[in-house]
Amino acid sequence: MSAFTAVASRRHALAGRTRPAHLLILVVTAAIGFLLVGQLRDTPDQSLALAAESEGDLARILAGLNTEADALQSEIAELKLALAEQARSTQSEAAAIEAANAQLRTLLVLAGTVPVTGPGVTLTIADPSGSITYDVMIDVVQELRDAGAEAVAVNQHRIGVASAFGERDGRITVQDRTLEAPYIVQAIGQPATLDGGLKIPGGAQDAMTALRNVKVEVVRQARVDIPALLEPPDLSQARPVGSRP
Repeated sequence: MSAFTAVASRRHALAGRTRPAHLLILVVTAAIGFLLVGQLRDTPDQSLALAAESEGDLARILAGLNTEADALQSEIAELKLALAEQARSTQSEAAAIEAANAQLRTLLVLAGTVPVTGPGVTLTIADPSGSITYDVMIDVVQELRDAGAEAVAVNQHRIGVASAFGERDGRITVQDRTLEAPYIVQAIGQPATLDGGLKIPGGAQDAMTALRNVKVEVVRQARVDIPALLEPPDLSQARPVGSRP
């Protein structure tokens, strides 16, 4: 016997009764039939057992089913909330990782430990007579940095925070490596700004062109490639604040 047959039998047996309590029993019985039809469709023994239950037992069964349904809905809501929280947490962690990576890339560029590429300028300094001294080269690099250069190289030697110009046997050196003329100074940054910074009246470019046989040419470029430092700085004294010696 199916659940619908059981419900129909009960309704037929109670057809002559019109008291409100009996009407409530009919409604409860019909609801139970609809709730259990899927489960009891292939279980005739359970259908017979349901038909034999009293009105009070059927009402308790319906109440139990409603309680279980409410519990399941509450569990579903909790799982959805946990899933949304996990998604927010994952997005927050991904954003934090991306921010850390971006900061790391910036620090690597500033430290000069990675090659870089971007728009900028190339400064070619012809000095056949050896008139330019190392302090003039320092002024050139400093003016480029003041104009916003993010990376600078001279004759393919990356200029880092610890790089030092000097002079040996009448020739300019950087990190104890001799530079040969013509000097090729490359800088990455806004090309127009870098070019304008070099052309400040009384600046390094004016000082160089005033020297004998020195010619200076500045070219704005859409792409400038600058190598990494040949030797990363070796810090023997400095250490992060809070770290152990």
